[in-house]
Amino acid sequence: MGVTPATSSTPPATPSPYHPSPITPSPSPWRLRWRTVDQISRQEVREAVYGWSLYVAAAIVVLVGVTLIYNTLRSVTESGLEIVSRPFYLSLLVATSVGAVYLAAWAALAIARPRDQGALRVLFFAPIDPVGLVGAHLVGAFGVYILFVLLTMPLFAVLAALTNLPLPATLVAGVLVSPALVAPAIGIGLFISAIASSARGAVFLFAAALAVVLAAQIGYSALLQIPPTSRYYDALLFLRELLRVVGEALRWISPLALLSQGLDAAFRGSWRELLLYVASGIGGAAIWLALAVWALARRGVLP
Repeated sequence: MGVTPATSSTPPATPSPYHPSPITPSPSPWRLRWRTVDQISRQEVREAVYGWSLYVAAAIVVLVGVTLIYNTLRSVTESGLEIVSRPFYLSLLVATSVGAVYLAAWAALAIARPRDQGALRVLFFAPIDPVGLVGAHLVGAFGVYILFVLLTMPLFAVLAALTNLPLPATLVAGVLVSPALVAPAIGIGLFISAIASSARGAVFLFAAALAVVLAAQIGYSALLQIPPTSRYYDALLFLRELLRVVGEALRWISPLALLSQGLDAAFRGSWRELLLYVASGIGGAAIWLALAVWALARRGVLP
């Protein structure tokens, strides 16, 4: 006598329209971007801490600062004067300018080098997009710059105490807002890195852009030294006016010019003028970062 297998009389569980199964909401794109920004920026700051280039830049800044202070004290001793005008202004300007150039060079390789190595292509398999990647490099660059300031400013404070030279609080305030003034340097570096065909091309483009900025500023200063009685004064009038116009434009665009004008305004206590330079730095950085996002989306991740 055969035995029929027992079958369950309970129907399989099906989701009821009155009791739907819980659905886990997917994270928003901005939450994924922030996760990307947090992880990549932490990694970049960690690499800067365990690397050597940050410490070399800080050592150069301290060496130049000590040399400038020494020359100032020596000139005071030889001239017999007891008044020193803005003893630490030039030293801090050199420090922040070196920091800006260092960040721009670092940003110029931030995208181009991983693209050459193939790491950028692998990275984009994760939930990441150009906005998140550029934002991560921006946050990482700010972290590296803060480390740079923390390495150099205490040494300048010790130098001020040893030499009995004043380190004005207004100048320190200018250094505190200097991240907004160096932000365009980061944006320019990331834009160069996004459009460059290789890491070598990014270095070449960065060097060319830096040479143009320095040539415009140094060239105009050199032409101003030509006396009106010289026979070359009128012949170079067009070039002098051209460089003057370029210099006026760079005053609000170039990170080096923004640092110079911003620290000068902070030292004089002209806070309204300093806010204008800070706003110009933030606006310029936003434009360059938007261009970097566009260039990365258009250029892609392949070498």
